[in-house]
Amino acid sequence: MLTRYQQEVATSKMADVANTAQLVALWLATKRSKESHRAYETDVRYFIGFLLQSSLESVRLNDLDLRTVTINDVQAFADFLETHPAAKTGKPLSAASRARRIAAIKSLLNYGCKIKYLQFNAAADTLLPKPKDTLAERILSETEVMTMVALTSNVRDRCLIQFLYYTGARVGEVGLLRWADIRPNRDDQGQVSLFGKGDKSRTVLIPKKLYSALLALRAADDTGKSAVFKSRKGGEPLQPRHIWEIVGEAGQKAGIQGKVSPHWLRHSHASHSLDRGAPVQLVQQTLGHTSLQTTSRYAHAKPSDSSGLYLPG
Repeated sequence: MLTRYQQEVATSKMADVANTAQLVALWLATKRSKESHRAYETDVRYFIGFLLQSSLESVRLNDLDLRTVTINDVQAFADFLETHPAAKTGKPLSAASRARRIAAIKSLLNYGCKIKYLQFNAAADTLLPKPKDTLAERILSETEVMTMVALTSNVRDRCLIQFLYYTGARVGEVGLLRWADIRPNRDDQGQVSLFGKGDKSRTVLIPKKLYSALLALRAADDTGKSAVFKSRKGGEPLQPRHIWEIVGEAGQKAGIQGKVSPHWLRHSHASHSLDRGAPVQLVQQTLGHTSLQTTSRYAHAKPSDSSGLYLPG
């Protein structure tokens, strides 16, 4: 029997790729998040447009044969991203945005090598920009979260904000949520099965008060297949942009500086639970982090001690 590695190699040799468009299509098929496919393809088009000196709107994937790309081309693209402002904003791209675009090119060329379409990855040695760590800026205080909840009068919206905070769910996971995913647990608590990033599932407990509030939203004749958080029109699941709008508006009402996003509530969940003594492994499990190092960032973003506190005043 072939090992998994041998199977992957055998499969890669069977890939039928004749041009850039076909390579990009196969590469995108390996990305689990279909929501990101458009962004990845746009990054590739930016790269092709830069090399051919063409506008993004006029670029076609097959305008460039990726087999002709050199190390110099990739480095020139990285330099261009760092020194030239974005067309829409007139401001230089953030380090995070530049890193994402370069990472997309590295991934595409690496995949081209894997399936033997490319002889080498011209982007292999290109370093990714290191973005500033702004995690601490995106962690709300407990008072700010509670104020957002208290000032949200709409019952559905208030439950949504609480759900994001208490479960640490991602926006995409909330959009997939159905009543069949929510079940009772012991001591009048609830539990929810979340399915999201990386096609992974995890089960998270829901506090008693929130569980009761959620059940009050459910229609008596619901079969379990309908969305937990529905739009007001047609009963369809809330779209990501609507979730962002609800959370952003709640942040404004609470007087919080900056545009509060749903992910800020996830960050706050991690920080607040660690502050209150939750084991870091439990927080990792609740949030669905693959690496414990990712979860540990929240402790570093809000340290409890510093050597500067030991210096004379």
